[in-house]
Amino acid sequence: MENEKQEETTETYIPKLTEMVDRLEKANKEAKEILARNEELVARNLLGGKTDAGIQPQKQPEESAKDYTKRVMSGRI
Repeated sequence: MENEKQEETTETYIPKLTEMVDRLEKANKEAKEILARNEELVARNLLGGKTDAGIQPQKQPEESAKDYTKRVMSGRI
């Protein structure tokens, strides 16, 4: 009786287990593809780089004495 129960349970679990294994293998394959794409994007970003060479910083407009006194008298300093 116990042998029959044990055989029945293994027979019912085997298809479920194979389905689960197939799903895991498929998920692992997709994860590897995503990781490869992500690594490629990171490499492109690093190699593409952005540099500030040759870019001149904006100069602050010089403030006249008259404008400075207006700012001081208005309390903005």
